[in-house]
Amino acid sequence: MITAHLPLRQLALACTLLGAAGSVLASPQYQAQRVGPLCPAAQDPSQYNTKYLSFFTALVQGEGDWLFRSRYDLRTDFGTTPAGYRQFKKLRDALKAKGVELVIVYQPTRGLVNREKLTAAEKAQFDFKLAKQNYLKAIEGFRQAGIWTPDLSPLFDEQGVETDYYFQADHHWTPAGAERTAELVSKTLEQIPGFADIPKKDFESKVVGLLPKAGTLHKTAAQFCGTSYATQYVPRFETTTQGEADSDSLFGDEADPQVALVGTSNSGPAYNFAGFLQQHSGAEVLNLAVSGGGFDSALLQYMSSQEFHENPPKVLIWEFATHYDLAQASFYRQARPLVENGCVGKTAALHNTVNLKPGSNEVLVNGKGRQLVDLRGGDYQVDLTFSDPSVHEAQATLWYLNGRREQFKLEQSDRVDTAGRYVFELRNDPDWADLNLLALEIHSPENMPANLSVDATLCQRPDTGKAVVAQAQQAKDSQ
Repeated sequence: MITAHLPLRQLALACTLLGAAGSVLASPQYQAQRVGPLCPAAQDPSQYNTKYLSFFTALVQGEGDWLFRSRYDLRTDFGTTPAGYRQFKKLRDALKAKGVELVIVYQPTRGLVNREKLTAAEKAQFDFKLAKQNYLKAIEGFRQAGIWTPDLSPLFDEQGVETDYYFQADHHWTPAGAERTAELVSKTLEQIPGFADIPKKDFESKVVGLLPKAGTLHKTAAQFCGTSYATQYVPRFETTTQGEADSDSLFGDEADPQVALVGTSNSGPAYNFAGFLQQHSGAEVLNLAVSGGGFDSALLQYMSSQEFHENPPKVLIWEFATHYDLAQASFYRQARPLVENGCVGKTAALHNTVNLKPGSNEVLVNGKGRQLVDLRGGDYQVDLTFSDPSVHEAQATLWYLNGRREQFKLEQSDRVDTAGRYVFELRNDPDWADLNLLALEIHSPENMPANLSVDATLCQRPDTGKAVVAQAQQAKDSQ
């Protein structure tokens, strides 16, 4: 596309001079410059001013119809903070104690894998060496936390049409990218103790048609610039068991997969990641991914389920992209207690069921009708169940005897079935852990369903006794 550029003031001045000079002046001369289809607005980060648009900040033109995002696709920082790795390790340790091995699929960026699709100018500005270095550092950080983490960096040097890991202008991987990832993940699975004992089958992936992709980055460009793009088509795959009738008789009633997959839309059926995992590992995979639920929704939903607690998997594969904030304390405060099913089967320190009214509702009170007891925040957790499972957002306020309070937001994606249940630990920060809980209030959710009630339980965290023993041993060793 050829565009002539001349600022409005200069154009007005040229017209004035031309009219005044008449035939004395020659026709105005313009300098033509070739530009990509991206308009200036699409390249201006300040224009990405909504929650949805912020995910695409800011579009960068690549070769042909390839587009990239400067914030997410061309980032050079990966991993999490030291505190985030410590939190991750605690979650991993809790799963390990339950007999579950955690595997993280840390999806690399489009810039790392498909950097050859950048223009020469953008490629020169992208610090690939630093990005790769920090990606590998993040992988090592997860591994030091005891988490099985495949190194996907061998994919960084696989280029070409047949091996494009990502679509031209979409944040999802292609089925080809999903399969190459599944191959590397399967090699890691083989290293996990006990994986060899998991029953195996012969799986086969076949092309079943074409997968059209009108890329999310293309759609965003069109919103800014009115530009139209062609839909990209790639082969679509499905995975089936070879000789299914025979395998049924061979494995009998073995119907509970011992490998579970939680993740994002990249693990959805369109890209066949779960199927490719089955093909390359031989193990049946229970796919519990949630599209549009962020990095955490599928995991929290699965660990809330009866299925997880009655038939925990031997291997839990967790897939997510690199741009998520893995240092969110609120996430770990919800995830860890779910590993041991919250307050189910545990002695309740406080319990109450309340019919909610608009506004603030006192739900649990320390010492109500009896003497105050020691409810040290660092030792306890809350287990809530709303009577209506459509509640996906509410607010809790925790009051302590010294007058301090904490606001804790109860929120889950509307893409998941929470069954109305929310579990979370009380704050365990050094300046909060020793505070004595006074009360818990629940603020009614917006558009509150009719006749909504909440059942609330406060119980000790299962690691409390272990922590006390560990602290006592530490004090003894220091003497």
